[in-house]
Amino acid sequence: MLSKYFVLFIIYSFLGWIYETCYCTIREKSWQNRGFLYGPCIPLYGVGATLAQIIFIDLPFDTLQNASYFSIFLGCSIGSFFLEYSTSYILEKKFHARWWDYSDMPLNINGRVCLIFTACFGIAGIIVTQFIIPPIVNSISYIPQNLIELIALVFMFLFGMDMALTVSALTTFAKDFERINEQINNQMAERIETWQANRVEAKVAKIEKAAVRKEAAFVKIELTAEKIAEIKEQISTEAVKQWILNATETQRGQFRHIAKFTHPVASTKALLDKGSEFLRNKRSS
Repeated sequence: MLSKYFVLFIIYSFLGWIYETCYCTIREKSWQNRGFLYGPCIPLYGVGATLAQIIFIDLPFDTLQNASYFSIFLGCSIGSFFLEYSTSYILEKKFHARWWDYSDMPLNINGRVCLIFTACFGIAGIIVTQFIIPPIVNSISYIPQNLIELIALVFMFLFGMDMALTVSALTTFAKDFERINEQINNQMAERIETWQANRVEAKVAKIEKAAVRKEAAFVKIELTAEKIAEIKEQISTEAVKQWILNATETQRGQFRHIAKFTHPVASTKALLDKGSEFLRNKRSS
């Protein structure tokens, strides 16, 4: 029984990947390999569809098996709400990144869920339980149990390998970018200290001769803020470029995979954008 459910979980995850990838590719007008893993699999869809099958099809209760469309809609909407919110929360706490963000959508909650899409998942639950799951379950029923167990073992091995590779890449990626951020902060402190000692004071001294002290102080603050922004942009861009140039082809592939995620930390998001732009320019040249 567990083997059958795991095979169905993988099938539903694959179908979810097809839907998500096609939808995002059409919307962005460029290829989008969606999902948390490297492989064509989005576990969130697999979990949702498998739970919907268990609740509304497999459990031996007439009330559930003969549930109305409204009941299915309500159950799938509520289930998707908690599943999506908890998954987003756990992934962000674990990897400091988001795989989706509804912040620009109306009726969203912390950017993790959106009531509009929650309703869409409820409608999708009706379609899945009534028209997609039954033919898939019927087809699986013709496969001998021994073969189901063998397929489940193969899927489990591939899924486990993909999960281990993804987690390893994300962990290494996070450490690398924390190191880059630390290097940028250290270099910023050194450069700003030198610059303030040698150049700012000289410029402000000239201003102070022709203006009141308050005006000179204001100009000093303004010049300092502009120069700090300029230095930080230069240092961060060079640091990311150097990291990418020193990275292996495998690491660059991991970067391309990870860079599409929505990162809640603005500084890291900026580094991701610079790295992606550098790779695009390098590839086009």
